[in-house]
Amino acid sequence: MEACATISACALAYRLTKDQSWLEEAQCAFRWFLGENDLHVPLYDSITGGCKDGLHPDRANENQGAESTLSFLMALLDMQGIQSEPTEHLSQEMSASI
Repeated sequence: MEACATISACALAYRLTKDQSWLEEAQCAFRWFLGENDLHVPLYDSITGGCKDGLHPDRANENQGAESTLSFLMALLDMQGIQSEPTEHLSQEMSASI
């Protein structure tokens, strides 16, 4: 399963349902980039800003291609988007005070 697509699907499901479990699933998938994967190896490199291409059975693929880096960045944007959305309750309070 591809992490970026999983995060995108979970983010959409969360936006549509506001079911907290979808947010948790998106967070779990995002942590895969950060080292919560089968090899416990981070794929995102905060120094270069790149992302490794994936995992082999025994090691990370050291290539940092554009597709992998863009996948990480799209996943990061999805995560930032759903975590910065106001809650429904807060939105109602804000509209009532206008």
